[in-house]
Amino acid sequence: MWSVFLFARKGFAVRFRFFWILFVFLSFTMPESIRAAEGRAPFASLLAGGLSPVGLGGFHSTPARYADPSYGVSFYWMDEVDEISWNLSLEFGDRTYRVGSFIAYQSMDSLYRNLYSEFSFAKPWMQFVFGMSYGLGMEWVPGGGSWARHRFKWALDYRWRNIHLSGMLSGYMDNGVSPILGIHWITDETISAFVECNFDFLYVGAYFRWKFLEICTSYRFPDFAVALQFSFSWAHYGASFARGFKHNSVGWNSIHISRWLENERPKNN
Repeated sequence: MWSVFLFARKGFAVRFRFFWILFVFLSFTMPESIRAAEGRAPFASLLAGGLSPVGLGGFHSTPARYADPSYGVSFYWMDEVDEISWNLSLEFGDRTYRVGSFIAYQSMDSLYRNLYSEFSFAKPWMQFVFGMSYGLGMEWVPGGGSWARHRFKWALDYRWRNIHLSGMLSGYMDNGVSPILGIHWITDETISAFVECNFDFLYVGAYFRWKFLEICTSYRFPDFAVALQFSFSWAHYGASFARGFKHNSVGWNSIHISRWLENERPKNN
């Protein structure tokens, strides 16, 4: 059960090599009509879409993002387990920099508590965005001991036309480093998509957008799981509801409410 909170990285396994080859194949063969997540990806999301170059930050998101000044709150829960998480995220900046902050509170029954806070900075340069984050986790067992953990993220995003190639290294100082790679196609078209791989699982996602509604599906391979999300936006506000299937952990079932501070979203493609 503790793996739910430690997000430990597994070692490489032969049975996953096929999915890494598939990831590379998709990266270079998908037709141009297939596009990636436009941005404003659900913050604090668990793995799926964490390398989107635009959107509020969260535990699994990359710090190498373009500024989209906004703030939001979210609530996550698990099925059949008394485990929940409250999250608050904020970011500001312009075309020359991005500063973001994130705080989350997790609880599981009477066994565990975690208060996690993170500060990130990103700097665009030519076709690149460089980003770094520092996170502090204060963990404790009610009525028992407590401890602090320090976490870092280093990330890079490279933009070529409508394609974003990105990578991130993250990890606690006492638990090693975990890599993740991804490709996002970003346009203003109705359909978009992304592919991400953390060397344990492959995640493939697709977005379908209309004027006020966005539907997102995300799939995980192997150990198949799927998530479905509905997002609504009006004026400067947005709300979304996500539901996961065949997988039960914090991040797949959630509600988000956010507000954007700019009249127009930045164009990063």
